[in-house]
Amino acid sequence: MAAQPTAGIWDDDPDGASIVLATGRQRHDLLVIAEPALLTELDAAWGRPASRVRLSFLPGVSAPGGVGQEDSLYSYDRDGLGVLVARGRTSLFEGKPARRTTALARIAPGAGVRAALLVTRAASLGGCVPGDLLAIGDHLNLTGAPLFPATGLLDAAWDEPLTEGVRGLDGVRDPGVAALVPGPVRPSRTEARLLAALGADVVVTDTVAEAMALASRGVRVVGLAYVDAVADAAGSGTSSERRSAGRRAAAPPTVDFTQAPAPEVVLAAVEKVLNTLR
Repeated sequence: MAAQPTAGIWDDDPDGASIVLATGRQRHDLLVIAEPALLTELDAAWGRPASRVRLSFLPGVSAPGGVGQEDSLYSYDRDGLGVLVARGRTSLFEGKPARRTTALARIAPGAGVRAALLVTRAASLGGCVPGDLLAIGDHLNLTGAPLFPATGLLDAAWDEPLTEGVRGLDGVRDPGVAALVPGPVRPSRTEARLLAALGADVVVTDTVAEAMALASRGVRVVGLAYVDAVADAAGSGTSSERRSAGRRAAAPPTVDFTQAPAPEVVLAAVEKVLNTLR
């Protein structure tokens, strides 16, 4: 019989009982978080999931409100290994409490998850172009707040062997640094130049907090950033020269949200990580 949640703490569920109850599976090995547009190849290759449930069924998890996100959590059996696929996530800029953005990440380790692949959208700071898929090697937290609630200081980091594994896939760029910002406005030209000077390659509004919440609980975490916009960090000339010339910052070029040439790479990355768990 599936474990029952302890009375009075169903708003947190560190033992992952809600995932067991929702999916009927006692243990999952891999967690994947990505929007449906980046999962089309996986959907076609894997077929129907063994079970599915609303993400918002899980304690503390809000229904994603962002464009292209889905309130769905799928469970698959892949040759005896359990895989959870979250087809949406809640970002800080939606106005929900910060702990809700990491609720799934704090529940999943209790359900047995050993590794996680997190895929997000990002704005380039100059080194990548729309359509690129960048492995995340490190991050900067620029939200001005803790990434997730804790009772003390913790060690957490992106998993280097897993990152090196996905780095070798066709279509994945060498690992870079993702700057986590609260959004929803993309960085201005001045902010973008400052972020680039700090060593960031792309800007994201999610994923980093979830990744570190998972890593702090012993889960091996790897991330991919799909570049769909450019925050102009380059410019030209000094700031006074730009003002005197009366230049205006152009709106950053974007890729239509439904256009995502990366699904086959995402599927390959999922299979790569899954193979390390066999």
